[in-house]
Amino acid sequence: MNKFRLFLTLLTLSLELGAQNNFSKYYSEAADNTDKGNYQLGIDNFNKAIAYRDEAKNKYKLADAYIYRAYCRYQLKNFKAAIKDVNEAIDIKPEYTKGYQFKSTFFLGMKNYDSCLAVCEKGLSYQSGNEELLFTKAKANFNKKDYDATRKTLVKTIGLNPNNTEALRLLASVFQKKKQWDTSLVYFNRVLEINPLDYVSLFDRGVSKSHLKDFNGAQQDIEKAMQIDTASKYIGYNNLGFFLDLEKKEYQKALESFNKSIALSPDFAYAYCNRAFAKLQLGDIKGAYADIRKSISLDPENTYAYKNLGLILLRDKKTKDACKSFVKAINKGYTEDYDNEVELLQRENCH
Repeated sequence: MNKFRLFLTLLTLSLELGAQNNFSKYYSEAADNTDKGNYQLGIDNFNKAIAYRDEAKNKYKLADAYIYRAYCRYQLKNFKAAIKDVNEAIDIKPEYTKGYQFKSTFFLGMKNYDSCLAVCEKGLSYQSGNEELLFTKAKANFNKKDYDATRKTLVKTIGLNPNNTEALRLLASVFQKKKQWDTSLVYFNRVLEINPLDYVSLFDRGVSKSHLKDFNGAQQDIEKAMQIDTASKYIGYNNLGFFLDLEKKEYQKALESFNKSIALSPDFAYAYCNRAFAKLQLGDIKGAYADIRKSISLDPENTYAYKNLGLILLRDKKTKDACKSFVKAINKGYTEDYDNEVELLQRENCH
């Protein structure tokens, strides 16, 4: 999903095509190239428009030129120049919240969450009910794992727009993180009442249902999501294997589900991680090692993989190495991501 889809609609310009001055001419060309993904050409055109800045209709339009040039530079991963441009736009028109919307989203994409939050607060000081800034603030807090702050901001966002499905879905995810599965269902249900084809919410509602042992309901949600978005079938097979088959200790069936996931997406790290666990339960330690190492090579930050590696090493009577893997899982944030299972494993097996 394009993080900037709401912003990019603003590039549909209302410039009069007749009697354009140089600024509006180059601005229009820049907008066209940006919409087409020709970001370097967009930058070149915005450069020309800005050279005629005195011809801009007003300061808002001039600020837009800097903002959208910043967007082009961000897309080309020239983050420093992107921030510089958007700061220029904010200097031109400090009360123009669009500048803060873009800047905060840039910082969010760069995983600089504290800076993102600071920019959101600055923008909200001009417009406290700015839905985009509130939602960006919520996402930054969610990524910081500050779920209480996330919830408070999302409640305000939803108060402004009860049909904001992205905010409702994220609020449901907050309750999942807090393991409040019943409450998460309330918000996933609201999303799906608004948009029955929201396959992401179907996948996630299936997860909550599985934790509540409603396996039939979970399977129905996951399979419906796979039908709606066939490109995500590999996620569906992985979820069926992990949240249903493994939960029911049907390890051979789980293995088959993960095989289907990997066949559709050979670089999907989570399916290898989960298949490794299924193979371990079936006594295939060699196969489990191969899968878990593949998973870690694809995603070295997956804390669950290091937990599973530790379990494999324990089964292989390599306790010292298993303990190292548990420590790595903890250091990379397993407890924050999931629960204290690895800490318990460490206490039970490592001295």
